[in-house]
Amino acid sequence: MSFLEFDHSVLRACINHDRYAWENFVDRFMDLTLHVVEHTAQRCGKRVDEREKVELCEAIFRAFRYNDYQLLREFSFHSAASTYLVVVARRIACALIEGE
Repeated sequence: MSFLEFDHSVLRACINHDRYAWENFVDRFMDLTLHVVEHTAQRCGKRVDEREKVELCEAIFRAFRYNDYQLLREFSFHSAASTYLVVVARRIACALIEGE
């Protein structure tokens, strides 16, 4: 199974409410989300401490889970899941960071 297929299966598992799917999703994409938060804060010219980074990551993951995984269900599965997740996470992080 390729990384592309694996990532798609992780998203599908969440959408289908498979056992441990959410935990697997968080494990798979936490580092990527943290990187997005750090990079977005830097681009916005904001310094965020470790606590703020964690809070931003938590908010992003809550958004992915919101409304029965609506953001994940909107993914078309025609591209890499990581690409989609980065775009969505960046938009959320930017809104939260600039909204402070």
